[in-house]
Amino acid sequence: MNYDSFNSPIGLITIATDGQHLTHLHIEGDRYFTAIPVDWENDTKHPILKKARKELLEYFDGKRNAFDIPVQFSGTPFQTLVWHELQKIPSGQSITYKQLAEKIGKPKAVRAVGTAVGRNPMCIIIPCHRVRASDGSYGGYVAGLECKQKLLSIEAH
Repeated sequence: MNYDSFNSPIGLITIATDGQHLTHLHIEGDRYFTAIPVDWENDTKHPILKKARKELLEYFDGKRNAFDIPVQFSGTPFQTLVWHELQKIPSGQSITYKQLAEKIGKPKAVRAVGTAVGRNPMCIIIPCHRVRASDGSYGGYVAGLECKQKLLSIEAH
């Protein structure tokens, strides 16, 4: 696994590739990503990582709302179903966990959907920040609510 880390308006971002796809995107403060695995190799010149970094920086500059980076999901069939549906939420829009559960045909699985959203391995690329609680509040975010608010603010402009 190759990785690169770089500074962004929301903090340090670490991205990783299996050589053909982006497999991870973690934001500083991510509660599930506390350290870079020892078997990952730092490679700032890998084409997938260079493309991902470029597209992310364009996103932060307000010049991009969608990503063309090839991604590889690593999760349960239910998680990947949720993550694929997340990618369909347009930039600048949001939906509730309940609406997301309905979109995947599992209207009673709101909590399971919330868990899958929280386990998203590629924040921003798979836009879990676009999901909010049914009461309209932000809900949670793996890198904290302040980060989620910043991402939504970037997309609002």
